[in-house]
Amino acid sequence: MKITDWIKLLRGAARPGLRGTPLLDEWPGGDAAAWLRGFRDDAGNRRAVDPFLLSHALKLRVTVPESSDEAQQPWLALWRGVAEGALIELSFDRDTGALFPGLHEQAIEVWTEGELCGVHALAWLARGTREEARLKEAARWLIENIQPDNATAHPWGVHVFAWMGKEDVEADMYAQTLLHNSMAGRSEPDVLSAVILWDAADWLEGMAAHATG
Repeated sequence: MKITDWIKLLRGAARPGLRGTPLLDEWPGGDAAAWLRGFRDDAGNRRAVDPFLLSHALKLRVTVPESSDEAQQPWLALWRGVAEGALIELSFDRDTGALFPGLHEQAIEVWTEGELCGVHALAWLARGTREEARLKEAARWLIENIQPDNATAHPWGVHVFAWMGKEDVEADMYAQTLLHNSMAGRSEPDVLSAVILWDAADWLEGMAAHATG
């Protein structure tokens, strides 16, 4: 699938789940920062990663206090760098395909989502740097070892697999599975998945512009 087609597909899939949020132009107004602070997903949950993802997608610069979650959730360090637009010491394993092999002692739901969430963040940090090779290695490891329908319904990292799918059919299929699972049994993605898809489309637009610029 062409990258332009992927961008349209991700935007179209995300838009229904983003109604009533400041990510759409037709948002009725109000304080986007306040919406971010009060954000809960469709089940009423708020994750430690949410403010990082939301502030980045909204292009808001916010300060998120460090918490104990960051010790148990190593992908949060990557997301902090993305959200704060700061140069950070990238923290992940460089000797294995997986970004966070220490997670693999936990339940499959935890480490699958953690790996995918880390890949999503690393995609933003790695653009135009030597870390792009590490990003592809991590994505390839996931394709070879983890089926996304094993654990997660959130399409973290879908843009990475879509981009790799230009030359890799398996990567394109992986991206399609992530997108499909985010809407399995639903007419539209939940609001968190919709934000993830929107952010993924932003990344693909940036990569496409760079490739043709």
